[in-house]
Amino acid sequence: MIKESFHADLETRPWAEHWASDPGIRLQLLMADIEGQRFAVRMQFEPGLLAIPHKHTGEVHAITRAGKWSYLEYPHSPYNMAGSYLFEPPGTAHTLKVADDAGEVTDVIFIIYGAMLHLDEGGNVVAVTDAHSVISEYSAFLQTAGFSGIEKIPIGGQMNYRDVSDIASF
Repeated sequence: MIKESFHADLETRPWAEHWASDPGIRLQLLMADIEGQRFAVRMQFEPGLLAIPHKHTGEVHAITRAGKWSYLEYPHSPYNMAGSYLFEPPGTAHTLKVADDAGEVTDVIFIIYGAMLHLDEGGNVVAVTDAHSVISEYSAFLQTAGFSGIEKIPIGGQMNYRDVSDIASF
């Protein structure tokens, strides 16, 4: 059975504020597929933000909508700015840095395959973000913030569309 396409209004979709306990990061979950091991998020970062180092087990696609950012480990790569597309091959480790002179919130859509492994200073994995964890954490953030009647998001290998409030037990 073919499912209909899915549309998310990025302007009205609720934000999870202080994502990863960082007041400079906001996140919108756009889709999550546990069986397919992929998820898509829109993230916003405050100017000057330095994220913790991480690496990906799968490929990542990033589309920058606004702002200016780069990875500290690749000083000769151009900045990612509005209208840019970035492909990251699996296994790359890096530290996202938003430019101090970004002048605005940096707004990026990430499509992530596999997991994102958060690293400490020694390169040890201290946390994992994957399709399952992002579903659970996004739902918990929104419930704590008192959102109700939230739009549907596509979840699972069969890509069924479910209300975020229905996935708290995921």
